[in-house]
Amino acid sequence: MSTRTRFTIGIGVIIATVAFLIFTAVDQTRMYMVTVSEYLQADQAFADSTVRVAGRVAPGSIEWDQQKLRLNFTLDDMEEDQSIEVTYEGIVPDMFAEDRDVVVEGPYAGAQAFEADTIITSCPSKYEPEQTGHE
Repeated sequence: MSTRTRFTIGIGVIIATVAFLIFTAVDQTRMYMVTVSEYLQADQAFADSTVRVAGRVAPGSIEWDQQKLRLNFTLDDMEEDQSIEVTYEGIVPDMFAEDRDVVVEGPYAGAQAFEADTIITSCPSKYEPEQTGHE
């Protein structure tokens, strides 16, 4: 086999390996972002996938067990009258509170209680510029 043929085969193997690594990395980090109502209506569309569900923490629904670091709460849809129960084990973000917009991330579990691996909170409105009466 000539040097040129070996070089061409080597380059082909390197390109195929890099393409495979990129494909698997993108496939592993792919995640769906849905609302609570979209999540409930999915009917196995997200099976075997990690999902991010956006919603608002229902007032009066937070149950926090500080000893076990276990959090249970209801996540309401922001536009429709639907909700899901969420369970989470771990340290709760500082800005987590009732009536706050959050995104929970975890494996798809259908209409059962959503077991979140991660909770992401949005910044409260107190960080917006102060409104003055002058325009």
